[in-house]
Amino acid sequence: MKTEELMSILSDQRVSLDDVLSNLKTQTLASYLNDLLDEKGLTRAQVINASGLSRDYANQIFNGKRSNPSQIKILALAITMGLTLEQTNRVLKLAGASTLYPKLPFDATIIFAIVHKMNVIETNTLLDEHGLTILE
Repeated sequence: MKTEELMSILSDQRVSLDDVLSNLKTQTLASYLNDLLDEKGLTRAQVINASGLSRDYANQIFNGKRSNPSQIKILALAITMGLTLEQTNRVLKLAGASTLYPKLPFDATIIFAIVHKMNVIETNTLLDEHGLTILE
């Protein structure tokens, strides 16, 4: 569900807060990623091809069959999808991975890449130039 839609629902006096909260609790990594694909007008194939991830692995994430993918794999998808820092951290939380912390060199580099709207290749170049693990 898009944030704007959720705000509209919460503003409706006829809506039960319990209903809204129960729907939020059931959101999974796969459902959120698929919602973001729709919101951004992207296809799964576009994202998978540009992410550098194997098709099978990425499809397992999007289908909800891979419940705890690594932080690196999630970041590759997030950067490919052009997610904001807030969206990226939400995806990381849903994946059970650590959110980005700006005092860590790897995380700071990823944050820089997200804010500057770099793609995976540009991000990997930046990571490599600083002796950090690249996204795969």
